[in-house]
Amino acid sequence: MVRKKLIDDSGYATIASSGIIIAVVVLLAAVAVIISRVVAFHQAQVAADMAAISGAYSLARGEDGCVEAARIALANAADLEQCTAQGADIQVAITVRGQTTQAKAGPI
Repeated sequence: MVRKKLIDDSGYATIASSGIIIAVVVLLAAVAVIISRVVAFHQAQVAADMAAISGAYSLARGEDGCVEAARIALANAADLEQCTAQGADIQVAITVRGQTTQAKAGPI
């Protein structure tokens, strides 16, 4: 009569490797989300800078700076959330994929 072991460790590597794979996938997903937000923030900052500079240049020529800022934001696949022109200065708030940033440009 052959006695079976009460504790059998066959299949343990499968369970352990599955756990490790799940942990790595979750970590990579978290890193991907963080990278996506950082990229969106930088894209929003570039779009805001360009929109503010273009708007300030339009103001200097006597045109509506906010219209130009909105055009530049649209060209950069961004949303112009706010545009304020005070004297020769223009301040804009731009959103790209949920990340909002501001920029200000002054007299040229």
